Amino acid sequence: MHIGKKSRRALGLAGIVLLGGGLATYSVLQQARETAQAYLFGYPLVLMELTKQHQQLLGTTAINGFRHSRRFPDASFNSVVSPNVDTLYSIVHFDLRREPVVMSIPDTSGHYYMMPIMDAWTNVVSSPGTRTIGTGAKDFLVVGPTWQGEVPAGMQPIRIPTQMAWMIGRIKSAGPRDYAEVHALQQRFKLMPLSAWQGQAAAVAPATMVELPPLERSKGPDRQLAGWDRETFFRTFCQLLADNPPRAEDAPMLERIRATGLLTDDCQPQQSPLQRLGSALGYRKVVAQLDDSQQLLDKRPTFNGWRIGYELGEYGTRYQQRALVAKLGLGANSPEDAIYPNLHSDAQGRPLSGENRYVLHFAKDQLPPVRAFWSLTLYNAAQFLSANPLNRYALGDRDDLHYNADGSLDLYIQKDQPAAADQRRNWLPAPEGRFNLFLRLYWPQPEVLERRWLPPAIQLAQ
Repeated sequence: MHIGKKSRRALGLAGIVLLGGGLATYSVLQQARETAQAYLFGYPLVLMELTKQHQQLLGTTAINGFRHSRRFPDASFNSVVSPNVDTLYSIVHFDLRREPVVMSIPDTSGHYYMMPIMDAWTNVVSSPGTRTIGTGAKDFLVVGPTWQGEVPAGMQPIRIPTQMAWMIGRIKSAGPRDYAEVHALQQRFKLMPLSAWQGQAAAVAPATMVELPPLERSKGPDRQLAGWDRETFFRTFCQLLADNPPRAEDAPMLERIRATGLLTDDCQPQQSPLQRLGSALGYRKVVAQLDDSQQLLDKRPTFNGWRIGYELGEYGTRYQQRALVAKLGLGANSPEDAIYPNLHSDAQGRPLSGENRYVLHFAKDQLPPVRAFWSLTLYNAAQFLSANPLNRYALGDRDDLHYNADGSLDLYIQKDQPAAADQRRNWLPAPEGRFNLFLRLYWPQPEVLERRWLPPAIQLAQ
């Protein structure tokens, strides 16, 4: 049967093949959609591995050992998007293939802290900290999915469903004035292999990592991943699955991905020419969409203009949200630990820009309700801290803010320094171009989690 050029054009992207003399069609569009879904599904897992290796390259993390940050990140920091300047990090990437790891948490003497542990898919598995265990000392045993040993007496097990895990510990800090005190506390947090704790020889396990393309020190992991080709992404994804299996509820999605030919037993894609065509189209489109995450954000509901993730840290089968959170804020906490309202546009829907001056007004009875503390951080269009003469990247209740006579609070977000001294105390410097704001609410009160409290709409300054 002959198909003319006009007919082929009318079919759009529907591929046509002849099989045994009969006409069969294969939907290239469907293959493109399935590839896009496969990318979103696997994106957090691959980004976790890339981030781990990038941080090892920079010397900011260790495997099964703490790397403590000694100061807040600044505008040169690009290892993780949306970094905070409220806490000093204590970071560790767990590799649980060899054996479990003993984690000893000291008495923190009233210091607020949190030690959330994410599995390889960015779900928060456990979050030891002030909110969950108070400030007393406690020992944990972090174990992988296949370990069957006996937990030593006095230890609480934390079972991770994947062999790779990431703990982004945070201890509240007021900045340089209390760095020394926090540094001393950091040193009292301990990690060691179970064999070392028991005084035995270390277990033997593979020490190799998944081989990635050459990493760039000065380029963030998400930006590097956006430059990968389809074969590299899905080969890496496939290799990581062996030690980091998805959950039972992910089985239907995994079956769909295998049907695309992108996942095979030997991690070498096996696709027909039409499958390759559809996958190429879908991959290019979804990478561009996720890289331009603003488009995806624009489709999400807002509250007074703010986008609020009430269901972070545990994503179930919400794969697109999980990928978007990984792209914009890898390492997001559970809402019980912290809520992150973020703002990208003004009340009229126009992108926030340094060309304008803004005011964020909190009435006295509408100040952020938290049990720990709150802060407002500004990020540039690349989701990193924005350089400014004051090196001021955030404002919060720990700062020497000026409150109005009626107890309300005005924060000024603009490029140029305000003329009034009181306004300068409440000034968050903005860049020339686009920017966005993250309002961090640590240990939020129930009215935040129940959506009875919302951050106010931002206003253009008069």
